[in-house]
Amino acid sequence: MEAIRRCELLEVQASALGELGRPFDAMPSPDEYDADWSGVAYDRDLAHLMPRFEEISASWTTRPPLPRFGGEFSITHLAYVLSQRVGPWVNQEPTEFRRQFMASLRCIDSTPNSGSGRMSFLRMRPHVSPLEIWYSDIADIGGEPYPPGYIKLDLSYSQYLEALLHTKGVFGWQYLYAEISLRDTSWSDVRNRLKAMVDVFPELFPQCDYTELRERLEARL
Repeated sequence: MEAIRRCELLEVQASALGELGRPFDAMPSPDEYDADWSGVAYDRDLAHLMPRFEEISASWTTRPPLPRFGGEFSITHLAYVLSQRVGPWVNQEPTEFRRQFMASLRCIDSTPNSGSGRMSFLRMRPHVSPLEIWYSDIADIGGEPYPPGYIKLDLSYSQYLEALLHTKGVFGWQYLYAEISLRDTSWSDVRNRLKAMVDVFPELFPQCDYTELRERLEARL
């Protein structure tokens, strides 16, 4: 957050930093939030890596002479994530598998300021470690038996948060951790943003190592 605010070549359109919430060792077990989560366990590394703030969010764009691109993130305390209720629209899914899948998702990151609809989710599944992370976008991603527009990420929850520290929420950064090709012309906007990120961010944020992100992008081109 402070790195984004201090960077003179980024224009911060909105940001928020909430109060400190409960520590990890004071968190109820998952099945206390939802009785259907019996057998669901927290990832072990969350004891050290779970964000304590009730909210951390920012929306930003680059300033000239940088290439024009932007990003946004909005994450909340894990207690708020697990307190989310399942919406009635889940029952409109056409198969039982899809209804159960959608009911297992809890949003960990979103883009409310831009209204772009991009969201990332923690999937609450019993006896799965680490818990899965899924990404949703208005794009041709995913496939049966899952709902269209959803794709699994090769990240744990804590790894997602670490990647967010590097990407600063650049729109579409999650595709670097998905089994997907960005070669098609329909992905040109995402591809251009990610190329710009790995080109200019190493100079803006020299404390971060962008080698892995560059390699992941090259593997998808």
